[in-house]
Amino acid sequence: MGKHRAPGTESATHPWLRRATAAAAMLILVATALGGGAVYAINGLGKNIVALDTSDLNIQDRPETVVQTDTSATNILIMGSDSRAGSNGSYGNVEGARSDTTLLVHVYEGREAATVVSIPRDSFVELAGCKMLNGENSLPYKSKFNAAFSIGGPVCAVKTVEKLTNVRINNFVVVDFAAFKKVVDALGGVEVCLTTPAYDPVIPGQGGSGLDLPAGYSNITGEQALAFVRARESLGDGSDLSRITRQQEFIGSMIRGMTEKGLLTNPGMIYRVLSAVTSSITTNSEFASISALQNFALSLGSLKPSKINFVTTPYEMVGKGNVGWTSEADELWAALRMDEPWPPIAPAPSTTPSTQSSATPSATSIAPTASASPQPSSTPTEGTAATATCIKGNNRVKK
Repeated sequence: MGKHRAPGTESATHPWLRRATAAAAMLILVATALGGGAVYAINGLGKNIVALDTSDLNIQDRPETVVQTDTSATNILIMGSDSRAGSNGSYGNVEGARSDTTLLVHVYEGREAATVVSIPRDSFVELAGCKMLNGENSLPYKSKFNAAFSIGGPVCAVKTVEKLTNVRINNFVVVDFAAFKKVVDALGGVEVCLTTPAYDPVIPGQGGSGLDLPAGYSNITGEQALAFVRARESLGDGSDLSRITRQQEFIGSMIRGMTEKGLLTNPGMIYRVLSAVTSSITTNSEFASISALQNFALSLGSLKPSKINFVTTPYEMVGKGNVGWTSEADELWAALRMDEPWPPIAPAPSTTPSTQSSATPSATSIAPTASASPQPSSTPTEGTAATATCIKGNNRVKK
């Protein structure tokens, strides 16, 4: 079974997150520059943010952390929830919630560079003992990583990440289906492209995303956008890793759309997008306000997209569809704890000209790396690759 590690080359699958980081910071800056009435309205959106009780995190020793300032190193866990509760109930009669997307974001001291680690949902690990959603306490046991969110919500996911990595999570954020749709609708849709029609009907008791798209370009809005990023069997190779790649590309197209549609110069659109985002955020109390989010965004003012490094937890496939972390994962977590770049910086030869690849991080740069998840093929793949009318080099969404 092969082991997987992201090579030290710039990621082709994660440009959306680099753009998203910069766009988020700019969005907050523009919001604070708007007229008084608009600022008052935007500040009022803070009441939509859900703050969770995190007392369960403190019943045991947690990993150490530096004092948090606007320049200190910090770690944020970002989770995407597939809960069917409330307005998400139309997406199937599935009990509970799981976090199918989990990113550990380490921002280095000085807030000028970051490493973003994707944690595969099917990682077979030992979960932390948690206070369960039913009020009872669970003992540690082995299961797939996303079961932590299912039994104990985001707090249990945080406890599990800290247990597995010994990396302190300073803040966390959870977003859901509804928010995703609202943001896409607020932007007027996102353009995607397929080589062949994609049809993935919802079949009661069996699944399905509800995706129904023709070949070629389509500007898709909330419902179809959500179906596009949720679909598995009807697009790609049917694996979750393939779906993750498509989701990343979709967000890239969404961020490009923000720029093309003049989001940052359109107060009305800014308000709609902020309203959509804040209506979906669940976080810890320290992060649960517009001012806290604004201060964090402003602290990232010197974080350049070129200094954001994207990796997937080093892994190998074990058993039936399970992901096992390799010993290299321990090295990754140790680097984050020490606020050191990943991959490690190779020492430059002292007597001969440097033979380092241009992708190797320099002493002053945290270079982007490719994800260990399956990369898009350079040749069209039925149902997922760009058609001849799509821009070359892009498999699923317009670049």
